[in-house]
Amino acid sequence: METTVETSFLFFNITNLPSLENNFLRSVSEKTPVFIRFSTVTFGREFLDEGRNPRGFAIKFYTIDPIQGPDVIRSQARNPRNFLLDFDALFDLLGNTPEGNHAGLMFFSDHGTPKGWRFNHGYGCHTFKWVNKGGKFVYIKYHFIAKHGQKQFTWPEAVQMWGEDPDYSKRDLWDAIKVGGEIEWTANVQVMDPEDADPEKLGFDPFDVTKVWPRSQFPMQEFGRLVLNKNPENFHPDVELSAFSLGSTMLFYRDAQYHRIGINLDQVPVNCPFMAQSFSTLNFDGQMRVDANHAGNKQYAPNTFAHKFRPDTAEAPYQVSDNIVSRKSYYWHEGKRSEYDQPRELWTKVMNDQQRKNTIYNTATLLKLVKCPEIQISAESPLQKKCLAQVYNIVVDYAQGVYDMLPKKDFDFSEAVILLDWRQ
Repeated sequence: METTVETSFLFFNITNLPSLENNFLRSVSEKTPVFIRFSTVTFGREFLDEGRNPRGFAIKFYTIDPIQGPDVIRSQARNPRNFLLDFDALFDLLGNTPEGNHAGLMFFSDHGTPKGWRFNHGYGCHTFKWVNKGGKFVYIKYHFIAKHGQKQFTWPEAVQMWGEDPDYSKRDLWDAIKVGGEIEWTANVQVMDPEDADPEKLGFDPFDVTKVWPRSQFPMQEFGRLVLNKNPENFHPDVELSAFSLGSTMLFYRDAQYHRIGINLDQVPVNCPFMAQSFSTLNFDGQMRVDANHAGNKQYAPNTFAHKFRPDTAEAPYQVSDNIVSRKSYYWHEGKRSEYDQPRELWTKVMNDQQRKNTIYNTATLLKLVKCPEIQISAESPLQKKCLAQVYNIVVDYAQGVYDMLPKKDFDFSEAVILLDWRQ
């Protein structure tokens, strides 16, 4: 049964809700298409409707609230048309998302080419809760510090290793464990009291995965060791078939949907939010993909190509509390200068001169591969210029260094600066 629900039927005070960049609940007169399925629960679809049985019905709201996290991965995936690495997509997403600058800076630094897995720290993106027996909780971030420190390849060293041994990281870890070695990380947490989780005081949203907690304010506290001491017995069932998803523990119905319908369940019209006036699904490739596979449209948002999804929508700004499984959105800082504070700290206070030089080289090496002229923010503003405008707001010498290394430039450095200079 298909119907439409008006938000005036819902018991919400619309004027007290945060400003949403979508239509759902935005005004009393707003209408949101929904689909409702009524069902019996335990005996299956063949059971008579009037039989004694728990009853249930599911509601699907066709809202326009995509989440942006998976877009980072999609922008770095191979192009579904030709299965080539898509550097246009990589830099397009970074050029459109200032909040991605910190991760982008790490990506282009030598952190992006670690020397195997044994010499690589692990930093938790997500914020979790630890709750004691008395019900008191704190927010925490996990950190796993490699016992023997971090080691990284430079870009030329990594390229050489690709040619000599493309399985270097797997082989290095396997061999180290095989001879009886224990690969160890020190397990640490940063701890934040709930009363301190105020973005107005911190200057950043502590629940935003694009931000880090300063260690000067929230020092690392050791709580144990993470040790690897056994290799898999069979790579396919032990490694390839392993699956990790918080959604499987919190939203277990998704598992049932994959089993019953398949990975591309969102292609089925009723599952596809076609009435949301937004891009229907960002899934691509996968089992039994038989449609046009996006018809050449990019599978991430925002982007500067022609697309069907709205670039002004992002994750809904939920409020964190101890009885809601959610968190605050990125909206607190979007469009603010604070987007560039943490990447600037990373560049000026954490990196040394050689690391900065390597990062400039690595960034320019990839940026020069951008070749799609239609990625523009104005008639004379190609993607390279937009990306330089982003890194210029981190630090001037980073942007200038990358610009100087580009072999072909169709614009002056000053043209990139004027696009997005929030220092002025």
